[in-house]
Amino acid sequence: MVIYTANHHQVKSNGNGGYMKRLSYSLSCALLLGLVISGSGCAKKQQKDVREREIRVTLEPLQKRIFRRQIPVQGTVWPVEYATISAKISGTLELLKVDEGDTQKKGDVLFGIDRQILKNQLTVCEDEIKVKQAELESRKIALENAEISGRKATLDYERYLSLWRSKVTSQADFETYETAYKKAETDVKTARAAIANAEAQLKQAEGNLVIAQKNLADSVLKAPFDCIVVDKYVEENEYVTAGRNILKLENQKKLEVICYISAVYYDQITAGKTPVEFALDGVEKGKGVVTYKAPSIDPESRTFKLKALVPQGTSLVSGTLCDINIILEEKEAYGLPADALLLRANDRYIVYAADPENRAKSFNVVRGIVDGKYCEVVNAAELLKERFVVTGQTFVNNGSLLRAVNAE
Repeated sequence: MVIYTANHHQVKSNGNGGYMKRLSYSLSCALLLGLVISGSGCAKKQQKDVREREIRVTLEPLQKRIFRRQIPVQGTVWPVEYATISAKISGTLELLKVDEGDTQKKGDVLFGIDRQILKNQLTVCEDEIKVKQAELESRKIALENAEISGRKATLDYERYLSLWRSKVTSQADFETYETAYKKAETDVKTARAAIANAEAQLKQAEGNLVIAQKNLADSVLKAPFDCIVVDKYVEENEYVTAGRNILKLENQKKLEVICYISAVYYDQITAGKTPVEFALDGVEKGKGVVTYKAPSIDPESRTFKLKALVPQGTSLVSGTLCDINIILEEKEAYGLPADALLLRANDRYIVYAADPENRAKSFNVVRGIVDGKYCEVVNAAELLKERFVVTGQTFVNNGSLLRAVNAE
């Protein structure tokens, strides 16, 4: 093997010694090249790490919207008009014209009890009154006769008294007319007593007639209002006693929701003014107002009772568990998503906004009404020109570099 020196003189190598020198030289060059490349990569990595990290956020200005301070509760739907109709008298249920689910108008006949028997009793009472009236008239005539006889006896008595005093008539004759006079007075009193008795009997008969009329009226029950038959407890031709429940009626066209809420809201609700909204399974069922507020608070549960009339035309029925929002306050104001407001020490809230250089800057905010996912910002007037961080705010600090992904 032949190699050339720096002076370009040909030198004859000595076997393997020259090969080893060349191999060592090649390895040294490769190692040096690797160190250079490695150093260049570290420099680039260090340069990359020095670059400031951007925080991806969503920016949004203050939004003007309607804010509500409301109480979401649940209540039960009840009919305003309902009744359990019971038998007012005992007897056989001769007539039962309705069944469950039937609709009735006010005044429609529902059922009747022993009507014919009670009609007969009424006729007897009417006849008895006629008898008592005739008896009273007879007693009055008897009184007139007694008074006539009494006047005649009085004249005879006075005449014989004068004769007796003049010694013209005997003592026996005078006593005869005196006795007749006293008897006539007694007959008048007796006739008057008989009239009083006849009048009392007539009055009693008239009372019996009133009772018979009432029993007959009570034997036929009519619908007290427009209604639907919800329950029927007996069947036709059954014997029922007074007070036995026969039918349950409800007016499904006039409903109200009854609920109980915490006593802390008592002074904030006014019957006839406070608005409410009804919903069932998330579907709105209409609006109304509070129609009744209990005059006192239950001392055990610390709640009070509310009623609100359900608007007509809804699909609600009695017994339904209904959602009801009681609206305490409603106004138009500026606000932000509630998550954008971050709680700090001393119950202080802040929000972050992006300055012209996309740097984060914090602002103190005063929270107002929290309505769902949005919160009212009370001091909005001084913040209307800012764009606020509404997502990604948990990673933001003052001065953080922001990158808006969907800036307004």
